[in-house]
Amino acid sequence: MGFFHSSRLGGIMKSRFLLLLLLGLLVFACKKDGENPVDPSATFPVTAIVLGPSGNPQGGATLSLQNPPSNDPKFSTITDSAGKGTVQSPAGPQVLIAKIGTVFQATINVNVAANPAGTNAGTVRLVQNTTLGRTLVIFAGCEQLERVLRDTAIAYYLYDSTTVSQMRSQATADSTALLNYLKQYSLVFSDCNCGDETGYPLLARIYGRYVQQGGKMYGGHYNYMNLQYIFAPSYRTSTSSSNDSLTITDVNLSTALGYTIIRWPGSTGYEKYTDLPAGGSSTVYAVFTRTPGSPSSPQGVPVIVENRIGTGKYLWTIYHNQDILSDTRLVRIVRYFLYAL
Repeated sequence: MGFFHSSRLGGIMKSRFLLLLLLGLLVFACKKDGENPVDPSATFPVTAIVLGPSGNPQGGATLSLQNPPSNDPKFSTITDSAGKGTVQSPAGPQVLIAKIGTVFQATINVNVAANPAGTNAGTVRLVQNTTLGRTLVIFAGCEQLERVLRDTAIAYYLYDSTTVSQMRSQATADSTALLNYLKQYSLVFSDCNCGDETGYPLLARIYGRYVQQGGKMYGGHYNYMNLQYIFAPSYRTSTSSSNDSLTITDVNLSTALGYTIIRWPGSTGYEKYTDLPAGGSSTVYAVFTRTPGSPSSPQGVPVIVENRIGTGKYLWTIYHNQDILSDTRLVRIVRYFLYAL
């Protein structure tokens, strides 16, 4: 009996010892895990593809973490010609926001893995948000920006409209009321009206006041006549220099488009100017390849120019925008500027 009792007691003691050892190991393991959590300041790559409203990959869009832990630029990027962008993010549930220009944006939810290999957030499609700003199109005779906007390759459908003749009548009747009317809109698209713009300096100057107070305008060809009044004495030195090739001079634009030089079919029939607004108030995005430069456009004869005054801008293209809409590569230029304004 004594032998049996001591053996049994020894077995119990041994079992207790093993149990305590196991519990100790578990506690130790938990303690070790708790001592080495994921560093809360650590960030990991997350990638998304941004599509434009038409469903095409959108280069030149800003992709960023909606609530970044700091202002570090690693939490934001510009998408390439494939619409791809990669930002850094803390691990866990996050929201990415994609945006281009004034009125197009979208968000996407993603659970960012604590993995240096990165997380694929999928695709996000930009949509027009009228709460960010309203758009006006001024119909005229020689350009059809409204048709360009409605094209399925653009899909920019939400805008109000008026005509250039209505604008001229309003300018004569009450210039202050017309300015207040324009100020309802964040963006104004101005069709070219075949060259009679030169006879309406009052309307041009109202456009200038609208831009100076933060408005954004866009138009092709004879819109330069508006610019002659707004940005006097610029846009007076014309040139006949041309080429059948276009060179993108802006790095962000060339990244968004996926090319720097491209054949250009619309190089004739349009007035060209080399005396742009001075003092850093203009940006040239593209020039005719191998054409003579000037002090205000040293890389060549300008084709796309952003002119700034006050807190706004007037973006001018020498061409009618519908002229290059049929070329699938050139349409990227039109689409970029229509969205990015």
